[in-house]
Amino acid sequence: MTHKMIRWKIRFMSHGLYCLVCWTLIFLPLGCGLSDHGEGDPVIVIGSKRLSSDDLKKEMEFIGGGVPVPVKHAKEIKAQLIEQIIDYYLIIEYGKQNNISISENEFQKNIKEIKREYSEDAFRKVLLQGYVDPALWEHRLRNQLLVGKVIKRVLGKIASPSYEEIKIYFQKNRNEFRSPEMLKFRQIVCKSKKEAATLRDRIHAGEDMGELAKKYSKAPESEARGEVGWVARGDLDETMENALFSMQIGRISPIIKTSFGYHLFEVMSRAPAGVKGLPEVMPEIESQLLRQKQEVFYKKWLEKLRSDFKVEVNQPMLNKLELS
Repeated sequence: MTHKMIRWKIRFMSHGLYCLVCWTLIFLPLGCGLSDHGEGDPVIVIGSKRLSSDDLKKEMEFIGGGVPVPVKHAKEIKAQLIEQIIDYYLIIEYGKQNNISISENEFQKNIKEIKREYSEDAFRKVLLQGYVDPALWEHRLRNQLLVGKVIKRVLGKIASPSYEEIKIYFQKNRNEFRSPEMLKFRQIVCKSKKEAATLRDRIHAGEDMGELAKKYSKAPESEARGEVGWVARGDLDETMENALFSMQIGRISPIIKTSFGYHLFEVMSRAPAGVKGLPEVMPEIESQLLRQKQEVFYKKWLEKLRSDFKVEVNQPMLNKLELS
């Protein structure tokens, strides 16, 4: 089991979206189900949530997806899982305290989205195959939606980076925004050298290369008159790259043989290597700086929740708990 196998971690996702799990997680085997309180003394108390040994073990099995845990990593992995479980229920407690909830309309909308590619019978079979009690499945889904909603609302309060912050980052990290030498070209790809030679003669006689590419080229871009578009040095087959980056704009290449066939090239435009301008990279920098702000805030916010809500761990009982 690796860190990637811990599938229930509350984390940031790219593009500013926040989620707890992929929808596929909902269909993981859950064993016999998880009670609200379990039996026996609680191992962990998180606000109003009390988790017994049985509850806690099922939670950890759920997060880990039922993957066996190597003995030498068991202690470390158990500690990580416990931290995730505590964070998860702290966020739920925060949602309750601040009257954040999932409405029935929101819940049904998500149910509909999940079931979109299943018939009712197929959906029930999926649950049965995973030994998932439908009531438990819905309970977990409501909690997952709630946590996602809380995180989105909390992080939504963070201001986007200012123009000055973006500018300073750009000035300090110009090398991140270097662009390689690029060119835009069109090509005709033929099965035989003889066919390529005939087409090259026709181009030199005045026929339009784009029209000939559309009619005769076997490359995928033939419908676009042979135009491949912009490519950077290092993106192409070595033979193609050596030929193209040594050509002048508007010239027709000699016949170039590669593993794809026999090529005729025309370089249409070139762009030298250099540093992209600030206007071009502003959205990228803004997104990166906002994500960094959110990660810092999120960590501090979780730490504060541990002081706002009661968190008690019965360490002797926890030490006896073993991962399966």
